[in-house]
Order: sequence, then structure tokens, then C-alpha cells
Amino acid sequence: MGLYVYAVGKAGDGALPSLQGVLDQPAFRLEADPLCAIVSECSLSSVRAERKHIAATQRVLAALNAKFDLLPMTFGTVAKSEEDLRRFLSDNQASLSSQLQRVSGAVEMGLRLSLDVPDPIAYLVERTPALKTARDRTFRSRHKASHDEKIRLGQMFDEAYTRYRKALTAQVVAAIAGSCSETMELPVRDDKQIANLAILAPRDGLEAFEAAVGAVAAQMDDDVVFNLSGPWPPHNFVQFNADAG
Repeated sequence: MGLYVYAVGKAGDGALPSLQGVLDQPAFRLEADPLCAIVSECSLSSVRAERKHIAATQRVLAALNAKFDLLPMTFGTVAKSEEDLRRFLSDNQASLSSQLQRVSGAVEMGLRLSLDVPDPIAYLVERTPALKTARDRTFRSRHKASHDEKIRLGQMFDEAYTRYRKALTAQVVAAIAGSCSETMELPVRDDKQIANLAILAPRDGLEAFEAAVGAVAAQMDDDVVFNLSGPWPPHNFVQFNADAG
């Protein structure tokens, strides 16, 4: 019988709540002091990304994340045996312990900033005199802009938008720095998105963190939309990807 592995945590971290995981199997700790793995028995050699399995995994992780420090494993991680999993915890103790220290007392929050406008470049041009001048000069009356001129203008717009994104992101990161331990910039998902941040915030200090986000949001133009999500397990702050066997 294999073991479905939800997360790695610290041994002796207090009793687990009653949790039904993948295949409706109860979750429990497999300890290898000073670490442990939260697991449930699994009769499958591999777990497909079906809705029921994803929901069960997320349900267990959410309950754990509310109380314990953990390193969430990649969805579908199945260890062949207790022996293999204990060996994994022992062989990688230093790396796993370091990662647990990094996320100690923290949960992951997501923060996305987007422009709620039809065309973000047009929005920026109308608020930037230098860009308006360059646009008007390129497309002045009785003058057909050349291909090279259009390319140069497009590059100017792109560079300006990149600077705008970086400036707003830096403003937000500086404003929330005192209420979180770490911030990571993730790739933006579309042209209207200004920033996509993963943030380690204290589990017991989320009200202060959310207040800091609200304060900096109030300083922004109404067209800048803040989308705060979480708390989540710290997926983006787990860098360790060894095979659990």
C-alpha cells in the first residue's frame, strides 16, 4: 500500500484534526524526527488530476495551513512505502528543515493589481505628456508614419508601461513590507495586469497585513484594482523538489 503525501512538517507539532483525504482515506502523520509527512493510505500508483482528488488534497492542506507550518508537496505525490518516505525525510532533512524555517509562522497570500480600463496603453498615454507628444508627432496630419517610426513608438510605449508596472509594484511592496516577511513577484498574466505577487504573511497577523494592503490601495487611482486572495499553503516559497519515492 502506497502513501499519498500532502505535505512535510515538523514532528510533534500537535494533534491533527480529523481529515478525510484522497480516496476518502484519513490523513495522519508519518514521523521521522525532527520532521514528519502528512499522508493517507493510497492504493493507486499515481493519482490523476481529477476534481475529486484535487478537492480532497486542497481540503487537507487548507486545514493544516490554518494551524501548522508545512511544505506542500506537488499534487499527486505518492510514496511507495513508509520506508521510502522515511528515507526521503532523513536524506533531505537539512533542505526540508531550512524550507520550514523560511515559512515558519506564515501563510501565503496572493495579491494582483490590474488596470480596469479597455486599453492600458491608451490609458498610460493620456496620462503621460511625453508619450502623447511622441504619438502625435508620429501620426501628425499629412504624414504617413513609416514602419520604423511605428516600431520605435511601440517600443517607447512598452518601455513606459514596464516602468509604470515596476513603479506601482515597488510602491505596493514598500507599503506592505512591515506586515509580511517576504514578497515574490510572479509573471503577470495579461496586458492589463500590473503585478502578480505571492506574499508570506504571519498567520496570526493577517488583519494588520490586510489593513496595509487596504491603505496602499486607497492611494492608487480608482482604475487600479486590487485582488487579494488566501490564505494558502506556501506553494510559491517551497523550492525543494526531491522525489519522495
